[in-house]
Amino acid sequence: MDVLKQLLGIGLQNLEWYQMVLRAIMVFAVAMATIHLAGIRSFGNRTPFDVVLSITIGAVFSRCITGHYPVFPCFAAAVTLAVCHRLVGYLTYRFNVIRSVAEGNSVKLYDNGTFINKAMKRYMINDADIQKALREKGISTMESVSTIWYENDGKINILKKDAK
Repeated sequence: MDVLKQLLGIGLQNLEWYQMVLRAIMVFAVAMATIHLAGIRSFGNRTPFDVVLSITIGAVFSRCITGHYPVFPCFAAAVTLAVCHRLVGYLTYRFNVIRSVAEGNSVKLYDNGTFINKAMKRYMINDADIQKALREKGISTMESVSTIWYENDGKINILKKDAK
């Protein structure tokens, strides 16, 4: 145990380079396990709920590597965050109210020829944003657009009119 304490710099104020390297390797392994525990969803969809997890786990792990906090309590905190994320994810699956609070809702920006200016203003979506989304979808004119949505992950989603 004394060798492990020395290798990881446990209890030391200033870490040597090799102690930080060993901590980084351990953090990498624990971070990979934590991501699997939290679920790939937490790092894929990128809703505000998911971004918060990414930021907080990153902050915990960075302090662990640099020695600002002890190694094992940092791991415990990161795992706790992942478990909480998983629990809230389950609750959002079961309860729409919790999903709405944790992830937000999609907002309609355009509907059959009419822009919904109140929503555009509230979410600071301008014409350039809409034009970019149209280009990304390969749409050249608004005549072929049925609705436009601002999704809870920050993307603009365009639905085409049904072909007749």
